[in-house]
Formats: sequence, C-alpha cells, structure tokens
Amino acid sequence: MKKFIILLAALAVCLSVDARPRPKHVIMIGIDGWTIGEFEKVDMQFVRSLQQSSAWTFDKRTVIPSASAINWESIFTATPPEYHGYTKWNSVGPDFTQVKARGRDDIPTIFRLVREKYPAAEIGVFYTWKPIKDLVDSTAVNDIRRFESTLESDRAEVVEACEYMKEKKPKLALFYFGSLDHTGHVSGFQSEEYRTHMLHIDQCIAGIFQGIKDAGIENDTVVILTSDHGGFNKAHGGQYVDPVMQTPLFIYGKGVRTGQMSCPSIEMDVAATIAWLLGIKPLDNWTGKPLKEAFK
Repeated sequence: MKKFIILLAALAVCLSVDARPRPKHVIMIGIDGWTIGEFEKVDMQFVRSLQQSSAWTFDKRTVIPSASAINWESIFTATPPEYHGYTKWNSVGPDFTQVKARGRDDIPTIFRLVREKYPAAEIGVFYTWKPIKDLVDSTAVNDIRRFESTLESDRAEVVEACEYMKEKKPKLALFYFGSLDHTGHVSGFQSEEYRTHMLHIDQCIAGIFQGIKDAGIENDTVVILTSDHGGFNKAHGGQYVDPVMQTPLFIYGKGVRTGQMSCPSIEMDVAATIAWLLGIKPLDNWTGKPLKEAFK
C-alpha cells in the first residue's frame, strides 16, 4: 500500500509539471514592422479590447540584427541567428554552418515539428513577403498562399484565411501581413501615414479573430499575435533604440491567464510555447522557452 501511495504521489507530480492547456488549434498572426511605441497614439480598438483578454507584453525582444528574415526564423525555430545561420534581411537559407540539435540534420521550424508529430495535421501559411515561404519550410505546409503587400491584398488575405479556417480547421496556421513595415520604410515608423496604417492592421487582426469564431474553433484555439521588430525613422536592422528592439506579443484563447506578463521574453519563445502547447518535446539547441506564465 505504501508503495502504491508513493507511486500515485509521483504520478501527480509528473502530471502537475506537465500541466498545460491542450488546444486543438494554434493560430499565429504575424505583423511585420509593428512599432509598439506608436500604439498609445493610435486607437486600435480591436487590439485594445484584445489586450484586456490576453496575456501580453510590449517588451518581447528582437534578436540582433533587427531585420526581418533573421527574426522570423528565430520566431519559427526557437533558435538564435548564431544557431540557425540567417544573418541578412532577406536570407532564405543559412549563411554559415548551423548548430543543430542532436539526432537531427536540420534546424526544423515549428511547422516541420508539428508535421512530424501530427502527420495528418492541416497546416496553413498565408503571407505577403516572399522569403516567408522559405523561412517556414513550405514542404511541411498543406496550404501556402502569397498575397501582394497592399491594403487590398491584406483584405483579400483575411477573406481567404477565414474561408480556409472554416473549411479546414487547421492545427497550425500563420497569417502574415507585411504592408505595415513597407509603410514604415516609405513614410517613417513614427509618421502619420504609419499610424493610419495601424488602423488598417487592427481591422485585419479583427477579421482573423472573426474567422476563428465563424469556424467554430474559438474554444479550442490559442492565438499568438506578434511582430518581428519595430522601426525608427525609416529604418531598422541594426542595434537600434527601444522602438525597434521591443515588440508586442499577445497570447489569447484556451487556458490563457489574462494580464501583462512579467517574465522576460524573446523571439525564440514563440515556437517553444507552441511546441509546449501541442505536446512537442523541445530540442537541445533551443534557446527559446515556453511562456508558461501566460497560462492558468
């Protein structure tokens, strides 16, 4: 009897350590070049309402240099550029020998890892910036669609994303919007044009959330909304001040604890959190960690 009680106690400890929400779906919304320092100046009504029902931080740090391909690959692989090897703004492959996990001959993205654990899973990626196709590992994706980086194409992406979620109910999906970053480079990341564009992005985010609801998967979904970097004047990519290095992260949905997160967070935590949610074991070369504070 004593041994049985000890066994039950040990089992309870194991279960408590591994306790996590078990969403059936994870939806990522990626906003390229979202300067969170402008958030207080813009009435992004949907995102403000989302903030009240999410775990969130405005200080998820970029990796250096703060350029798009480098940071998105860090977001997708839970590894830093020193490991994954992407070092340029538009890299579509590693620029030097990668530091791989034991037992692997690649640095897998979260899309590849979900494919390996759930071979029949539906995985989708809708995007506007061309290198995203290579960064996510398109061979792991069922449905991958590219749109132009314009306001009209953003709206078309939202429409198609909603139709896709309703029909396919993906295990994992990324809906990426790059037009805000383009406006920042053309008009300035602290410009009136940029702030007006943020209102457009707010509508796109709201549209994706409505699509999740219309698909009937809201109660079994975790949504991760984030960005790769911000901007200063008309640039980013180096060792810049806080408007570039600090990025927003919102986690919403099944099992989420609402409020501002106090734990430090970096790009690599995004993939690590998705892996933890979906029961995927971390690799030994990951520097990212699951943001368990965001969950009950």
